Amino acid sequence: NGYHGDTFGAMAVCDPVNGMHGMFRSVLAQHIFVDAPDCREDELWQASSIASLEAALRKHHQHLAAVIIEPIVQGAGGMRIYCAEY
Repeated sequence: NGYHGDTFGAMAVCDPVNGMHGMFRSVLAQHIFVDAPDCREDELWQASSIASLEAALRKHHQHLAAVIIEPIVQGAGGMRIYCAEY
């Protein structure tokens, strides 16, 4: 659900479904995406909120160089305010 800009490098880490990946798939670097957390700022932390991230890390850990996590408050990507524990 993230938005990081319109240059190729930034687009490559934007939302793969609602972003511009489909139009530029052949020239964008491929990344592993996980589900956005379902926890909100006014809710109690649930470990299930990071289940998708944990599964991806277990499966791909030998091939990862970095993890990009959205900020607590996103701007252009939408105002989804996650609980701080996330």
